Amino acid sequence: MGSRHYAFASRWWVAAPLDETWTFLASPGQRWVDWWPSLETADVGWTADLVGSTATCTWRSPVGYRLTFALTVTGVEPGRLVVLAADGDLTGTSTVAFGAEPGGTRLDIELRVVTTRTWMNAAGPLLGPLFRYGHRVVMSRGERGLRRVLAGAGGSTEPPSPDDRPSGGGRAV
Repeated sequence: MGSRHYAFASRWWVAAPLDETWTFLASPGQRWVDWWPSLETADVGWTADLVGSTATCTWRSPVGYRLTFALTVTGVEPGRLVVLAADGDLTGTSTVAFGAEPGGTRLDIELRVVTTRTWMNAAGPLLGPLFRYGHRVVMSRGERGLRRVLAGAGGSTEPPSPDDRPSGGGRAV
């Protein structure tokens, strides 16, 4: 049974300026597990310019399974883009593009992965929709957590109205 390919795209919005959002996420002092509820563990190794930084993470799906994979930063355009390679229960690539918007910051997150666990490959045709649902929930929880932690610095946790915000929050493709 071969690996199953998945492509996910999520759009996050936080009520913090781009430079504040970037500084927080690129700071070795912040801990993802403090604000991302679906992340059980993260062993992070930072480098000075971020390229080569690693994080081995275990994620808890809302439907009961766990995924562990390592993320390695392979490219950075400060304040604009982070490119990551994933290896473990999922292998592939991810990009996070940052953009300034009125009243906050937009993060466009794309993930293109293949599953490596035998049971996920075998069950993929049947459970693919469940895996997509789990990804949407994990990402939505991360977005809410990031909003909360950045709001602690004085920002709002509410996104702009739908008329002011590009569509696509937390979708899987």
